[in-house]
Amino acid sequence: MNSPGIRFAVPPLVFTLCFVTAGALQWFLFSDIKLLPFLPFMLHSAFGLMIGLAGFAFMMAAWFHFLLIGTTVTTSTPVNILVENGAFHYSRNPMYVGFVSLLVAGAVGFNSLPFLLAAAFMFVYLSQYIIPREERYMNAAFPESYPSYCRKVRRWL
Repeated sequence: MNSPGIRFAVPPLVFTLCFVTAGALQWFLFSDIKLLPFLPFMLHSAFGLMIGLAGFAFMMAAWFHFLLIGTTVTTSTPVNILVENGAFHYSRNPMYVGFVSLLVAGAVGFNSLPFLLAAAFMFVYLSQYIIPREERYMNAAFPESYPSYCRKVRRWL
């Protein structure tokens, strides 16, 4: 097995589709429905911004770490290094934590049910389709070190 074999529904594409779809649904169909009607605008906007910035920073720290050490970020090419430090010390999937966090940030910040549903969809898609394939691949690629890493670091947070 030379890669996880994820070529069509790659996570960044699915995230982008979720974000755009949730935004369009919120704008055109759900603008009158508030997810958190009891919170003032400034409060839910500030919470959403904080969640979004934290998720984005966590995701980008992992992405830049991959670039710095010279391993691949894409799910369609083989890996050459098992990364266990940086953001990967806290989560086996920090980029995916970032994707879901950004959608949750949209739900809170925009007071949006469509963004909440998009976050749930993204979480299930990653948990059921992407991560199991990647874990099988990583177990085959690093049979000595990957199981030990999985025992030390959680899948999400």
